[in-house]
Amino acid sequence: MTIGSTTLLTHSLDNRRYQFRQLNNGLRVLVVQDPSAEASAVAATVANGHFSDPADCLGLSHLLEHMLFQGNKKYPTVDAFDSFLSLHGGYVNAATGSEYSHYYFSITDKYLAPSLDHFAHLLTQPLFEITAIEKEIQAIDAEFSLKMNDDLRRLYEVHKETSNPEHPFSQFSVGNKTTLNQRSNKEVQRLLEVLHQKKYVSRNITLCVISTLDNQACLELIKQNFDDITDITPPVSAPLPLLYLPEQLGIRINITPLRAAKRLIVTFALPSVIKHYRTKPLSIISELLADEGSNGLLGYFKARGLATNISVGGGIEGSTFKDFNVNLQLTDLGLTEIDAMLESLFHYIHLIKNHSKKRFFSEKKALLLQEWKFADSVKATDEAIGLASAIFSYPEEHIVASEYLLDKPDDSVIDELLRYFSPINMRVKVVSPNAKTDRVSHWYKTPYAFSPITPTLIEKLLRPKGELSLILPDKNPFLSLDHSLVNHEASFTTLQQTIKSKDFNLWFGQDDQFGLPRGDCYVSFDCAEAMQGVEIATIKKLWIALLNSHFQQLYYQANVAGLNYHLYSHQCGFSLHTSGFSTKQLRFNQDLIEKIHSFDDFTKHFEQVKQQQWQSLHNNLLNKPINRLFNRLSALMQQNTHTPLSMVNIMQKTTIEQVHEAKHALLGKRHIESLVYGNWRANEANHFAKELQQKNADYIGHEKLSRSVSNLCEQDVLLHPLPCDHPDAAVVIYYQAPHANLRDTLLTILLEQLVSPIFFNFARQQAQLGYLVGSGYVPFNQHPGIAFYVQSPQYSAQYLIITIRNFLQKLAINLQPYQKNWQDMKRGVIKQLCGKDANLGMKSQRLWSAIGNQDYSFMQKQNTFDELSNLEFPDLMTFVNGLALGKNIGELILYSDQKHHIVPGDLGSILLDDIAAFKKHTPLVK
Repeated sequence: MTIGSTTLLTHSLDNRRYQFRQLNNGLRVLVVQDPSAEASAVAATVANGHFSDPADCLGLSHLLEHMLFQGNKKYPTVDAFDSFLSLHGGYVNAATGSEYSHYYFSITDKYLAPSLDHFAHLLTQPLFEITAIEKEIQAIDAEFSLKMNDDLRRLYEVHKETSNPEHPFSQFSVGNKTTLNQRSNKEVQRLLEVLHQKKYVSRNITLCVISTLDNQACLELIKQNFDDITDITPPVSAPLPLLYLPEQLGIRINITPLRAAKRLIVTFALPSVIKHYRTKPLSIISELLADEGSNGLLGYFKARGLATNISVGGGIEGSTFKDFNVNLQLTDLGLTEIDAMLESLFHYIHLIKNHSKKRFFSEKKALLLQEWKFADSVKATDEAIGLASAIFSYPEEHIVASEYLLDKPDDSVIDELLRYFSPINMRVKVVSPNAKTDRVSHWYKTPYAFSPITPTLIEKLLRPKGELSLILPDKNPFLSLDHSLVNHEASFTTLQQTIKSKDFNLWFGQDDQFGLPRGDCYVSFDCAEAMQGVEIATIKKLWIALLNSHFQQLYYQANVAGLNYHLYSHQCGFSLHTSGFSTKQLRFNQDLIEKIHSFDDFTKHFEQVKQQQWQSLHNNLLNKPINRLFNRLSALMQQNTHTPLSMVNIMQKTTIEQVHEAKHALLGKRHIESLVYGNWRANEANHFAKELQQKNADYIGHEKLSRSVSNLCEQDVLLHPLPCDHPDAAVVIYYQAPHANLRDTLLTILLEQLVSPIFFNFARQQAQLGYLVGSGYVPFNQHPGIAFYVQSPQYSAQYLIITIRNFLQKLAINLQPYQKNWQDMKRGVIKQLCGKDANLGMKSQRLWSAIGNQDYSFMQKQNTFDELSNLEFPDLMTFVNGLALGKNIGELILYSDQKHHIVPGDLGSILLDDIAAFKKHTPLVK
């Protein structure tokens, strides 16, 4: 017998069926029947996280998460579930937090039943074998080592060390070989067993399944697999102490980062706000503090040259606490004006305290309802995680609605929370390369110092001086309550090219699949000037950043109202993409295009934005080696992509005059391509097209520019060293397929699907090369390729290269046994490439990609299905043999190794050390 009801609050347009049940053993389950689901998504949330770790075995919960994938009583093989899912087009992952752990997977409905069997045994019957424990401790230690130079981890540790040492948040949560080897492996095994027996019990686990299956049938599957979990009441945890001691509030913390970051992070310590989910007080406060208009905090700071960016509301959160952060990216001047900036912040908080919240509640309620009713579908596994987690936090009727519900607006709730926004209840972090510090954190060696905020400053902040230019935002002009659907015109339910010329092409289509008042509008500019080398590419990057800085201030309210824009550079020019609600969107897009052409006042924020761009390029040089190798691969393969190293000095020397010249040169000669797709009438799209065409008529037009890539298949094996200031060795081996046709593309994708779990298990588990290992399908301008990568703290780059090559040669020889999985592999790729579009945004993106690839028949899905149907396993074997033997396949090896030099001849390769010469002389594939 199960208990529970089906009365869950949903919105009027939701055609899915929900059913909440509690099984006899106490397991709480939410099943969702979604007729449009392409695959089943399953998530389990367990009320256990690193807060449960014993003080003498920190990282135990993280290790437990790893160990669940190392075999169980029914499926003892390591990564058996991962391998099963991979063969059937699915995937699995997990994450450990402070108080909860999440396990989730996706699989086609056909394989849901055996997958649930795997999942139940994975969660409830792990083996905890000693040899596996040893290996996973090594993997966790490699993960820890990999993040040693991660500034987020380093700041996080300072946060922990300056919190209450009696609170479990203060503990080191990741674990490493030092903390996990304090006890013998046998003792660690026993600790894992005890923790699992206490926490991984039915009343401590929630489950969500989203699928096309009838809810009753889905519940029966769940009961078959999870009913046997023992009904044990989990132990009641001791109440958590205060997160911060009194002396840890009202303090300033100076922190030195590795990267050239300058930040002011103001944290207010709040109690848990989960109980206020029907009022959303922090959402209101966040949006007011984050207003990027000229009269908001960021606008005020930017006008004075103090800050360039703001984010508000994030912060650690638990069952009894919530940190509320105001995070500002500073300029050099801002670092000298911290006290004044704090005074402005408290003045703005004072404005919120003394202003009626009625209009803000009304706008937020309308926006939440619109987002809920008309949201584009999200990734199903993400939704399943959210719903499984919500079961722990909200009453049954509001499990689905909790995120969007605002039916109890109440000024007094905001006022109550604003009392915590006090200088004596805040922590001020100042992150700066030149910070004055007096200590170093234990694990990540982060220099920092902390001291009480002076009584004089506290007094100032309690009575901040008024700033006349700081004003709360006016009514949102982009908010629309009209979200009616247009009548479809038969000729436009399939995409049509409505304008076709040498220098301007536009496609228009009406969405008849998702029934949402939304749409996407893409406009891409190919600019002949953009092809003239690294200098113009760098200045273009700065120009686009200056425009985005300007738009950030003008259009923050548009983003709040559900109108989004993305202005970005690409190798042949730049693109503008607007998305969201269709009402007002085309006018919004036109306004943006007009300002791209007309905005010339770069003086105001020029130095700030230039410094930000220079810093971003410079920080790229500090990325972990694997990231840098992939960035270098991109620059080598694409003619108009350049390395951060080649751009950083140009950026530093660029002047306003050069930006003006570049802007006019880029816009002067161009080709425009556009897609308008969604909830619009033909006359609306035509009006948009005519305005864009009229704007284009004032400039010189040209044909669409070629996106050429380097042809490796006509080269010897190439070896490219990249110096990195990092102790780990790293390797990327890239194999370029012979042709850019559909057949080679599908063979490369099939190979990646086959090899990915095998290589991961080999590199991580068997050879223990390192924590950061893997393979991936890596196309460049639609030319297919596959990459294998490893970053290792213990092996040389040459050893890694030889090991990867040996693996591939053995795979080629021993490929035949995988033939039994051939049809499943093909079905997985068909699901991935030929399945229904998950949401309107993905459909628009697919159509836009087809236009970019000059696939004007938009038959890619059908063509893919037909080609896949014709491919047989011997075709893959021939392809893999060519890769292993280097026949008709291009091979480019990139590596970084501080300690060892590789002689190219030792690997049968030739040295590639001159990027400019390589790009100049290498044949291209169009």
